Amino acid sequence: MKPTIAFVIAITCGALNYLSAAEPIAIAHRGLLRHAPENTHAAFAACLELRMGFELDIRTTSDGHLVVIHDDNLVRTTNGPSKSIRNITLAEAKELDAGSWFDAAYANERIPTFEETCELIKNRKHRPTVIALNIKDINLDGERKLIELRDKYGMFEYSFAFDQSEEVSKRLKALDQRLRIGQNVNRGSIKQVLEKNFIDVFLLSDTPTKAEVETLHASGKQVLFNYAGSGPQRRNTQAWRQAYDAGIDGMLTDYPTMALEVWREVRKSDD
Repeated sequence: MKPTIAFVIAITCGALNYLSAAEPIAIAHRGLLRHAPENTHAAFAACLELRMGFELDIRTTSDGHLVVIHDDNLVRTTNGPSKSIRNITLAEAKELDAGSWFDAAYANERIPTFEETCELIKNRKHRPTVIALNIKDINLDGERKLIELRDKYGMFEYSFAFDQSEEVSKRLKALDQRLRIGQNVNRGSIKQVLEKNFIDVFLLSDTPTKAEVETLHASGKQVLFNYAGSGPQRRNTQAWRQAYDAGIDGMLTDYPTMALEVWREVRKSDD
């Protein structure tokens, strides 16, 4: 295990001792992206060890394989050329180093396939979790493969697809009704999205209130606070506390270890 990840796991274990299965789940944006290269198995394995959920991004290679990478262009997170992931094969993608850009300790970390990631989750998941699948760019065949892999690895209960168009969402739902669809929702559009009646997971962009969460729970919806992004405005611990008190099911964040610590403090103060 890489030193930085080992340190994060060590300092976070104390916070985990205060969290029960009923507590909200910290969902790490692109994995533990502040401590390991984003969208890699190093980042995802650490999340699973810490009993966190995580968000990942799915794209397609030129030969039709589903892979996990945020950007269309290879440059930022690999040693590859300025080229689209859509224009290289899986074999070519697997030749790329997806870790050294972050730190030399992660040299030769590879772009994972979605199936490899499903297998990692199945083998290392310790507790109920949330896996958020950000559908960046997949074709019709990729949509079918997504459903098949989620079925093969038993992921329907704890994962959902989001950020795709409404057209893609409806196609995915038609392929398998068990697939849960998520959508980013602001306060003003909650009622409108509820009326669509095919959204299962509400990712609220505004700090949720208890009334909003209770309304959505009464309609059978999972409620997440989407607070992903970096910078001081995304480390607003008061917003994290308010979301916790409102009864959210989880929070998507770039700072999951900090969120767990804040929630531990809230729980201790309530006891």
